[in-house]
Order: sequence, then C-alpha cells, then structure tokens
Amino acid sequence: MQKQNSLGLWLKQRCQEERLSLRQVAAKTGVSHGTIADIIKGAAPSAETIMKLAQTFSKGERERLALEDHLLMLAGYRTQRADSGLPLAMARLLDLVAPFNDKQLKQMVKFADFLIEVDREIARGKSR
Repeated sequence: MQKQNSLGLWLKQRCQEERLSLRQVAAKTGVSHGTIADIIKGAAPSAETIMKLAQTFSKGERERLALEDHLLMLAGYRTQRADSGLPLAMARLLDLVAPFNDKQLKQMVKFADFLIEVDREIARGKSR
C-alpha cells in the first residue's frame, strides 16, 4: 500500500503544481474523474492508466519513458532497476535540447560550465 500511496501523493502534488483540478486531469488524460480521485486516495491504477498519466505530464519522448518508469515503481508494478535509466530531469533536458542547433548546444555547454563553477564556489565558501 505504501507504493500506491506514493503514486497518489505524486499525482496530488502534480495537480497542485500545475493548478489542475481532478476533472481537468481526467479530461487531459482520458481517465475518469473517479479513477483519478481513487489513485490519489491510494487505489492501484492499471498499467494503461499509468501510461496515460506519463503521457499527459511529460513534454517529450525521453521524459515520458522516464516518468512512466518512475510511476510504475510508485504503483508497485516493479522495483527499481540497477540501471534505472535516465533521471526524469535529464530525460526532460534531452528532449528540450534535441532540436537545438550547434550554436545553441555550445551555449548550453557554456551555461552548464557556469553552473558547475557556481556550485564549486558555493562549496568553497561553505568549507571555510
């Protein structure tokens, strides 16, 4: 039951983050309002319902697959694999930059380098 409650908690938080009512989620997913409410209360959804949730709450193919994988674990359909694939954030990033041209990708690399340097500076400041 713990895993199912985790899925319900995840769904409730996503609805709140995106300011969606249960009826709006139902309309977007093609899943009934009652089923959405039941999942939030802890009911175990079908694998098909999980796939619909992943499709609705993701913006690209890699992110959808990573989210589907995550939701299947939360629902208790399987355990986490040792090679659990891409984290959700990485999958989303890959989907977002996939259409970028070479110039845009180089800018992203520069920005990533900048973020790494900022983290190093913060770490140095904390260790003093």
